[in-house]
Amino acid sequence: MSPTPRAPHRSASRSLTRPSARRRAPWKDPRLAAGLALIGTSVVLGAWAVTTAADTEPLYALAQDVAPGDDLTAEGVLTVVDSHPGTGSYVRAGQLPDDAVAAQALSAGDLLPGSAVAEGQDLALRAVVLTVSSSLPAGTTTGDVVDLWALPAARTSTEAGAGEAAVVAQGLIVSRVGETGAAILGGTTTSVEVLVPEELVGAVLTAVGQGGPLVLVPTGQLA
Repeated sequence: MSPTPRAPHRSASRSLTRPSARRRAPWKDPRLAAGLALIGTSVVLGAWAVTTAADTEPLYALAQDVAPGDDLTAEGVLTVVDSHPGTGSYVRAGQLPDDAVAAQALSAGDLLPGSAVAEGQDLALRAVVLTVSSSLPAGTTTGDVVDLWALPAARTSTEAGAGEAAVVAQGLIVSRVGETGAAILGGTTTSVEVLVPEELVGAVLTAVGQGGPLVLVPTGQLA
């Protein structure tokens, strides 16, 4: 009796006909997407940096400290810098008036704001050097506003009302503080340059000519 033929092995047949696992499309790979996003971000940031670097304007900056009334057109006072001020309140290079003077105290390194620039004929301040009879209070500096007081002269001390101090002028601006020295009759004196409004110059010079001690009393600082 002939042997019964065996059926083909099923497992072998299945292994030959099983489809292979599908490969993920390259454009669906999350690592590729992350890389493309990083490249895109770098391009955007690079373009922004280039645009920002080019978006500058030449502005005036102070090369030294200035006091109210100082000539801004003098050599060495201003320099030109490229800056991103974000506002039009600063003076662009080439737009300074020919007779520009400082309307307020400014420090070296500051950009020059338009509000701090005046024309010489409009400022209407005159510089007067005073010898005051005492040192200025601590902290008094360029740009401070002071009142000028006159004390009675020694030779008139017996006259009526001679013992009273009187205000000579108010709202003067300190533009320079000189050295402190010794007075002839004892005590100390300080040389101070102040800017005086034109209408008060006469009163200030009269007080200087009377020979009595002069005192400056600070009242604040210009904005």
